[in-house]
Amino acid sequence: MSGRAGIRHAAAVITACLVFALPHAQAGDDPAIWEMRGASASILLLGSVHLLRESDYPLPGSITAAVDQAECLVFELDIDDLDPLVSQSLLESLGRMPDGESLRDMLSPEDYDRAAMQSRELGIELDILGDFKPWFAALTLMNLQLMRLGFVPQLGLEQQLAAAATASGKDVLGLETLEFQLSLFDNLPDDTQAQLLLQTLEEAGGLEAQMGSLVSAWRQGQTGVLANELRRNFAGYPDLYRSLVTERNIAWADKIIDLGRGDRPCLVVVGALHLVGEGSVIELLRRRGVQVHRWPAGS
Repeated sequence: MSGRAGIRHAAAVITACLVFALPHAQAGDDPAIWEMRGASASILLLGSVHLLRESDYPLPGSITAAVDQAECLVFELDIDDLDPLVSQSLLESLGRMPDGESLRDMLSPEDYDRAAMQSRELGIELDILGDFKPWFAALTLMNLQLMRLGFVPQLGLEQQLAAAATASGKDVLGLETLEFQLSLFDNLPDDTQAQLLLQTLEEAGGLEAQMGSLVSAWRQGQTGVLANELRRNFAGYPDLYRSLVTERNIAWADKIIDLGRGDRPCLVVVGALHLVGEGSVIELLRRRGVQVHRWPAGS
């Protein structure tokens, strides 16, 4: 997964454009879950995967246990309050090129021809997306490729956990708004957006194999492997790392500490790579003097 794949990760909940192709649950699966001892409440933190296949269920037992222990679930977005029609309208509104401009204008003739050829190999004519910005085209193409591989948004981890929470009468909350997450893409410089589209198309054909080692590390709770992957992904992209990872982690850490001052235990579920490596949410909490350890104790 390249630095541009790291860009895609930032809005994966919305667009379902970054997926971990999970194998069947195994008895030894132990995804990393942390517990934060807040001022008055215990908060669990789970790294998420955003799309799954039907064959990827049931989930590891530790995830089910974490949901059972929590009285509220907190995701990157307040999933149960998202109106699909409103979300799609916002996505297309931000993603559409200004009047009189087109996707072709954002790429050199050589790059556009190469992108069109690669898109055609995926069964999509790039001209169909001609009215949209490169970041929107990239996310759309990646989403279509993932669905061809059998990854269904409705079976994503967040969607399933949110449904379980709602069914049991638990509150579902969000750390960010949809508009904020989309703005992370829309505010990318034009040349970065163009590179995102080109890299997305180059990587699309090998997506399933590409994610294999990362998925295995996630399921086995190998946080060191995940941290190394994160560091490699953003090598040479410090500005992107700051805006897409570090700044969001800082904001989330503050909100998670506030949750710990409340009167009920919660489960916080965010992208797995936000919980590992330098500047992770876990590291930031510990810098603030908050006790954070792997859950359950001894794992």
